[in-house]
Amino acid sequence: MDQLEKFFDDLFLKKIGFQLPANAKEIIVKVAPWLTIIGIVVSLPAILALFGMGAFVAGMMSAYGINYGGRYYLGIAVLAAQLVLMAMAVPGLMKREMKGWRFIYYSALVSAAYGIVSTLSLGGIIWSLVSTLIGLYFIFQVKSYYK
Repeated sequence: MDQLEKFFDDLFLKKIGFQLPANAKEIIVKVAPWLTIIGIVVSLPAILALFGMGAFVAGMMSAYGINYGGRYYLGIAVLAAQLVLMAMAVPGLMKREMKGWRFIYYSALVSAAYGIVSTLSLGGIIWSLVSTLIGLYFIFQVKSYYK
């Protein structure tokens, strides 16, 4: 994990020429805990709905002899893991502690891994990689603000 973090440090802070201005970084750091809380609040009903829909759809599909794959349940588990990581990040983000930053970083990695292994198309893999790199860019731009 440390080697991956060092790789991203080097990529996003040294190799990429465009760095965010200090005032933009400060704004991101100030709103990050609140955006994280909003993300949790918005995602929580979705995961609860998915549990209900999953049971309903799995029952209907099995009635027709269709095996309901594990990808759906893996998606729920990943979303739940991300919500837990995000919830664990909030106190640290509020206090500008490195552990808060790390939980958000881990959440992004979990999302990236799931996005890559769950998609069935090259376009999906490319989109997952591009969106992950954009998110990681912002995460690493503000890393120095957390101690």
